[in-house]
Amino acid sequence: MTRRDGRPRPDDEGFSLTEIMVTMGIMSAVMLVFTGAILQVYRTVQATDTLTDAQAQLSIAFQRFDRYLRYATWVSKPGVRAESGGHTWYVEFAGVAGEKCRQLRLELGPDPGSNSPTGQGLLQLLEWTPGSPPAEGSRGMTIASHIDTTKISRQPAAAPGKYLPFELQEIDSKPYANAKYGKQFTTEFDRLRVHLSTKVAAGASEIDISFTALNTERETPATNQCSEGRPS
Repeated sequence: MTRRDGRPRPDDEGFSLTEIMVTMGIMSAVMLVFTGAILQVYRTVQATDTLTDAQAQLSIAFQRFDRYLRYATWVSKPGVRAESGGHTWYVEFAGVAGEKCRQLRLELGPDPGSNSPTGQGLLQLLEWTPGSPPAEGSRGMTIASHIDTTKISRQPAAAPGKYLPFELQEIDSKPYANAKYGKQFTTEFDRLRVHLSTKVAAGASEIDISFTALNTERETPATNQCSEGRPS
């Protein structure tokens, strides 16, 4: 329409309800796709972070095991004990003359009073001078947390579907008596197999490795002063 003076009237009719609804629908679809993409990125980053945390836990443990166990002069047979705070796996080893005794212990949980949450264990390292073990109930140095204990046996003899966190492979034993590793393979030194897995949220990592105690020999006695008065 035009005015009497011939100029066009300004367009002040606005938008119809249909146009507004269509626009809102398009914007909703765009925002839905955008939000989904952001959430997917967030989940991916979170999964990567948790997996990194799990792998870091085992990496730290591996470095400590390798340093202490490589030069061990004696390694005990692993054991497990039931305590008021839950079940605990342990293995002891001694360094060269003059060094401290050490005990690697894994609290399984989730027994009442355990220091670990359900399904998660706490890996600790205790040190003491030979003949002078730490006081009862002493806490060790935490090596790794978030250890997945759901598959670990609470008995020295593994049950079907369970595995042992610590396993001693004594001199002249045949831990890998199969075609893959060689049926005649025997160990020349005591070896400690450590089989652990960590689980942090959706991230999981596993370590299954045998450490060789290079200072052991066939004359190494079955007991050691480190096993006398072991910490409880």
